[in-house]
Amino acid sequence: MAQSKVFDLKYQLLQYGSHHHNIWNVGIHLTCIPLILWSGLVFAAKSGPLIAAPAASAVASGAPAAVALSKIYQFCPPNASLLMMVAYTSYYTKLDTVAGLLTAPLFLGLARHATNFQLTHPNADKFALGVQVVAWIAQFIGHGVYEKRAPKLFDNLLQALVLAPYFVVYEVMFFFGYRPQLKQELDVLIQADIAQFKAKKALAEKTKKQ
Repeated sequence: MAQSKVFDLKYQLLQYGSHHHNIWNVGIHLTCIPLILWSGLVFAAKSGPLIAAPAASAVASGAPAAVALSKIYQFCPPNASLLMMVAYTSYYTKLDTVAGLLTAPLFLGLARHATNFQLTHPNADKFALGVQVVAWIAQFIGHGVYEKRAPKLFDNLLQALVLAPYFVVYEVMFFFGYRPQLKQELDVLIQADIAQFKAKKALAEKTKKQ
């Protein structure tokens, strides 16, 4: 992917939206993507803190870095789960400052919840694995039965996994009237992309029959 496209919000939403347009498939993804993200964070929380806790003496002395780190520990240990969400929200904020900042507490809170779940439930991994299996199967059904178009992960796995949660965010925010001009422009582009896909598919099937 060209560097200029990495932070192009419209391009990124188009890539995902063109593969998730059918209302039933969209509904499945609105349900399953948060479950996949949460259960993935449960696994990531197994890393434990990746940054050493500050010394009590440093915190007591009021050292800014130590105090700040202690606040982070009070919220959630800086494990792989939390650091992953920090990276995600940083990218999302770069794409759209308002949406990124509004949803940052949600994603960081999800990391905190996943960490607490990992620490307090003996069968956390088995439960998270079950959630992953069911949610992924449901999404493949959504694409195969309703969308009739391959999941975006077949084109770019990393892009699909990183953008999927943001797709959910925008589906909800668009519903409540956020950035209507962007929504209208995307609708036109998505319809054109889908029409092009269907035309190529029909041509391929016609050629195959000849």
